[in-house]
Amino acid sequence: MEKYDVILEVVRTSNISKAAKKLNYSQSAISQTIKSFESVMGFPIFKRLNSGAQLLPNAQAVIKSLEIIHQENPKLQQLSDSMTQSESGTVRIGSFISFVMTYLPKILKEFTTKYPKIKFEIFTGNQQEIYEKLYRNEIDIAFTSMYGMEEFSCEVFLKDEFVVVLLCEHPLVTETTISINRIVEETYILSGERFDFEIGNFIHSLDLEPQYTLEIFDELVALKLIEARFGISIFSNFFLDSIPNHVTVAIRPIKEHYYRSLIIARNPEVYSSAAFDIFNGFAKTWLDDRLG
Repeated sequence: MEKYDVILEVVRTSNISKAAKKLNYSQSAISQTIKSFESVMGFPIFKRLNSGAQLLPNAQAVIKSLEIIHQENPKLQQLSDSMTQSESGTVRIGSFISFVMTYLPKILKEFTTKYPKIKFEIFTGNQQEIYEKLYRNEIDIAFTSMYGMEEFSCEVFLKDEFVVVLLCEHPLVTETTISINRIVEETYILSGERFDFEIGNFIHSLDLEPQYTLEIFDELVALKLIEARFGISIFSNFFLDSIPNHVTVAIRPIKEHYYRSLIIARNPEVYSSAAFDIFNGFAKTWLDDRLG
């Protein structure tokens, strides 16, 4: 940018020595800058006179462009400084455990390679806990289900289907798909957050009442109970993709097909930091490239 400042100062003063004095350069340095600029442009822009330097008529458009660049330079510098500063800070993430066990580590690994100064705090919890954290501004971004999160700014990244999980020797294993009416006739292991959440809401919308005898708030424990012949349950495909390979159960689609929307959520009432904006955009692109 100094080269442009030199040219503009010579235009303003019409004198190389005055421009040199103003910019604290030698006259030879000013002359060399002019010569270099004219070489790049491919034509002369000044006529050298004993009294100074006169701008040639065909160079007027060039000078106008340089003046615009000169005026915009502070804005460009501010933008550059802002972007540099934004590449540091802390982003607070809330998520259900299956996302933390599958995609989040991959996202963070790629992101921190590119933005090593941005740090993270990660909270895992159930849907209600994530909602409360986001509402109270205790997390910046949530990877969770759409259920109950409609008041926030949400973007869907995956349609996640629910399926029946049962013992490999269970009589219903012979079915290609299992109707929800058949499921509620079985001993049902209630996992997660009772029937006020997702699959429970779906079951109740059909006026059905499962005969559950066990209520478990740890999905992995619920899977082990299925292996131990305590009953059957319903899980999402996304969660099942995150479980250890040694868990041996059978999986069958629900005949009526029920899905949940997995989302990236943020509180629109809360100011977002530059670090958050960078991570939010990165995560959306990453998920869209792989799941979209």
